[in-house]
Amino acid sequence: MNITIKAFISKACISLMLLGGLMGCASVDQLVTISGDVSYRERIALPDNARLTVQVKDVSLQDTKAIVVAEKVYQQVNTPQSFEFQIAGDQFIAGHRYSIGARIEVNGKLWFINTQAYSIDVNETQPINVIVNKVGG
Repeated sequence: MNITIKAFISKACISLMLLGGLMGCASVDQLVTISGDVSYRERIALPDNARLTVQVKDVSLQDTKAIVVAEKVYQQVNTPQSFEFQIAGDQFIAGHRYSIGARIEVNGKLWFINTQAYSIDVNETQPINVIVNKVGG
């Protein structure tokens, strides 16, 4: 009986070591976390139906619309409004440039948008503070 238990434990240990080794070799892509907040300087309250859209964009190509890599939409917006994206690292192409874009709309009408570029460094973990500016007068 003792020999059977020892053989079972031995086989179990070998199986766990092999499994652990295989898991270590698996190429699970690393997640890139992009976070920060969106705010505006005006001292006005947003209506309840305001909608904030935050996008991660590939802005590498000139003279064309940026490619949206990821997007989040927030209802009932308070500022500053925090955001966080977790994106697989293989979604980012080496040599490309990425940025955050943000806009606040009310009833489909644009109220605020970022007018400055907010570059993303996929190797950096610092939060990005995005300021959106009021559109029109």
